[in-house]
Amino acid sequence: MQGCLTWQVNRENAKGVLKITILKNKHVNGILWISVVILLCVSLFTMVSSYFNTKEINFASSQCYKYGGEVQLEIHNNLTSEYSFECKQKK
Repeated sequence: MQGCLTWQVNRENAKGVLKITILKNKHVNGILWISVVILLCVSLFTMVSSYFNTKEINFASSQCYKYGGEVQLEIHNNLTSEYSFECKQKK
């Protein structure tokens, strides 16, 4: 059966070595590789986006404090660091 995981026992070998044949179907193999690449790209994009949002938050906060303001920060999504930022003047 093509495209399935098959197990074959090598009967000639006294130790009973298992020979595993995985994904013989080229289409299934191609789809698997494309899925892995897409998953890696999405993960990389999420990490880069989170990194730059964190840098932006730190810069905006430091500028707000520098000019005597009070930071009001609300993070909506911890994974991507989606946020709302406001700098209010202290009363």
